[in-house]
Amino acid sequence: MSTYKLTYFNSRARAELTRLVFAQAGVEYTDERLTFQEWPARSPHTPFGVLPVLEVDGKQLGGSHVIARYVAEKHGVAGSNDFENALIASILDAVSDMEQQLHPWWFEKDETKKAELLKDLTENTIPAALANIEKFAAGNKDGWLVGSKATYGDFGVYLILDHLTAK
Repeated sequence: MSTYKLTYFNSRARAELTRLVFAQAGVEYTDERLTFQEWPARSPHTPFGVLPVLEVDGKQLGGSHVIARYVAEKHGVAGSNDFENALIASILDAVSDMEQQLHPWWFEKDETKKAELLKDLTENTIPAALANIEKFAAGNKDGWLVGSKATYGDFGVYLILDHLTAK
């Protein structure tokens, strides 16, 4: 059996999808959470100079969606075939696109500009993106986004919805 160590900061962000996959699969792993002060010394020892990183039996893998997909496929939380896996990847791309559209608002310092961005997000961007996800979900009659079981695609949508309601 493989040993896993997931390294990220002490936040949900880009590692939470993989944490949810590990939990759904019932797989034990080490959840290493770095402080921002620890990060500069560790950065040169990662595949791409960014987190998260997954160590599998001492070998490193980088890229948040790649890590989640790897763990999901290895432990039965992915699609049942290549096409289902492609559908899951497409829904995660849509979630990532929506998340990217939120970043200017999240990081805006000017309160007037922030209010304008929020108005556009809540009236246009978010409803359109959620309508597309809802349309996608309506195509599957099994209650999940893809296939007949919970997959990491479902968890990705859950996470963006959770972020939207928490902000």
